[in-house]
Amino acid sequence: MSEVMMWFERGGILMYPLLLSSIVAVWIFLERLYHLKRAGGKADAIYDAVKVLVLEGKRQAAIDRARKHPGPVAAVFRAVLDTSFTERSELEEVALIQGKKELQRLSRRLPLLSLIVGIAPLLGLLGTVLGLVKAFQKVAATQGTVNPSLLAGGIWEALLTTVVGLVIAIPAALLHYYLDQKVKTYVFQMNHYGALLIQLLAATDMEDVHARHRLRSP
Repeated sequence: MSEVMMWFERGGILMYPLLLSSIVAVWIFLERLYHLKRAGGKADAIYDAVKVLVLEGKRQAAIDRARKHPGPVAAVFRAVLDTSFTERSELEEVALIQGKKELQRLSRRLPLLSLIVGIAPLLGLLGTVLGLVKAFQKVAATQGTVNPSLLAGGIWEALLTTVVGLVIAIPAALLHYYLDQKVKTYVFQMNHYGALLIQLLAATDMEDVHARHRLRSP
């Protein structure tokens, strides 16, 4: 532990923002992972349950069933079922608007994680450049024979921030990719099952129109 603290101190002042960025990256990952896990659920099972109720003409019961489930798919179902619009194009617009809201919730703080991926190596590089400047200032101050150990010591200390920046950026990039793939999975489910529900509602409405027409026919 003492050796780690020694390396941290020798890395210079930019080790502090690097440490902060690593803490923020871990916090974002854990926080987003928790919310994405909560948003999960068997979308096909939710759709099947809602489908049965819609076919039985129990629209309010279908809304109540969707309310019992967390996650973006159920939210799109609630928005589509709870609207007064009946035209297919209008239902698609409702689903699109709700889907955008859910996407914003799902991808919250991911841009910040992406920023950390990009800025951590730059901070590390900046720390290295500043460290090299200090090392060569010491060499210039000797005004005589250059001690190789003095130069080598200054260089390896300067390189510490670059190493730390890469150590932060590489795992953060992997974590961002994992979370981004999770979000894309939910986006696909919202689009897929939302379209199936709208198609089902359009079909049932058309059947109702035909039934009313048959009743009015002599």
